[in-house]
Amino acid sequence: MRDTLHLGVIPLFSGPSWGNSVFAAGMILAIMVLPYISSVSREVLLAVPRSQREAALALGATRWEMIQKAVLPFAKSGIIGGIILGLGRALGETMAVTMLIGNAHEISASLFAPGYTMASLIANEFSEASGDLHLAALMAVGFVLLLLTLVVNGIARWLVWQVGRRAEGLRR
Repeated sequence: MRDTLHLGVIPLFSGPSWGNSVFAAGMILAIMVLPYISSVSREVLLAVPRSQREAALALGATRWEMIQKAVLPFAKSGIIGGIILGLGRALGETMAVTMLIGNAHEISASLFAPGYTMASLIANEFSEASGDLHLAALMAVGFVLLLLTLVVNGIARWLVWQVGRRAEGLRR
């Protein structure tokens, strides 16, 4: 009965809203990657040429209109790149997630249920891998995680590079 007071009828929000869960791990990861995202976004916003800002103000735009119409469209791909860099950082995070996610070998529809990640799997089972097949499976999981992280970081770096290239083109 208590779960229905907190959206418990929806499978995504069923279960107790305390303890180890996918939601708790996600909240900690969000807090952990926020400095990466904000520092990259700040650098991208500083890369917007001053002349572009001044041109928008000279045309009669207010400060907020200048930010909305001149700065943000210019820096959008770099900000998205910073978000993807933060996602890449979160993909490889091991210990914080391992301690908070609950380490349950089952897929649940609820955010408040325990779960498992690839990094948690490797951290928890690598020292206990007894056979060659188990060790090879853990190595394969690690390789997939490496490839996924490289792809995400490559996309993010390309997006940030696009903003830098565009800024250099406008400065000339």
